[in-house]
Amino acid sequence: MPNVYALTANPVVLLAQEEVKTKGPRAVFGTVLMFLILCGGVWMLLQSSFGPKQAYLVSGVAFWGSWLVLSLIWLFGVPGFEPLGIPRSTPKYYGPQGAEQRWEVASPNGPAALQSEFKEFEEGPGRDAFIAIDDSVTSAAGDKASAESAAAERISEEYAVELGVGAADITVPNVIKITETRLARDEGRYKYARVTFGPADVTATDNEPAKELKAKIKPKTMTLVLNTGSLATPTYWSILLFLVLFLVHLAGLVIYELRRIPQPQGAPERVAVGV
Repeated sequence: MPNVYALTANPVVLLAQEEVKTKGPRAVFGTVLMFLILCGGVWMLLQSSFGPKQAYLVSGVAFWGSWLVLSLIWLFGVPGFEPLGIPRSTPKYYGPQGAEQRWEVASPNGPAALQSEFKEFEEGPGRDAFIAIDDSVTSAAGDKASAESAAAERISEEYAVELGVGAADITVPNVIKITETRLARDEGRYKYARVTFGPADVTATDNEPAKELKAKIKPKTMTLVLNTGSLATPTYWSILLFLVLFLVHLAGLVIYELRRIPQPQGAPERVAVGV
């Protein structure tokens, strides 16, 4: 039987879990219902012993404290335990997520801010930083593929406008192909890219229009800048929110206990006026 921890840590299993997640109105309804039943039930049990106000403060501290712990798990994930052979079971940023990391085209016709950033790097520390990446550089395979994919999405439009044809007629790798990909590191990661395209090789199956189109294509280089995204930003806000709510309820519970007037056993408990 497969190790349950290994199954949970498997990226394929995690992806499958992501696909079957309940989303939309049903997820909202389920969350509200869980809150009412779980928190309401706990409060009703506690208020029979502590009274409504103290029961609310006790349950509030426990509830927001548990959400604070959960938000920390969203941020750091659940590490494994090597002595028992338990791998990491939850990845980082598995809770609320912001924009993912992606490559953005700087030129041609990209945003002026990206063009300025690329030019500043190219003329400064990146003057000799770009290196040609091929399949032998396995450590950069992911960045290479992502940069090429982002460039290929835009290159068809660029050639189509230049040649006066439809973007659907310019396809990679049938009509144009990637001739070279260069990446440059900054702050410990590949952050800048140059992807050069050129005409695809003429084949025996090409018809005359395809041959004429390939003959018109001139080499073109797309420059790209890596947008690191903000994947963890919502989790940071969650941690801040739950920490504030936890501390507010904890402070309220401490103040309540300090102001509470002890009563003889069997007598109803009283609280100081003003609480």
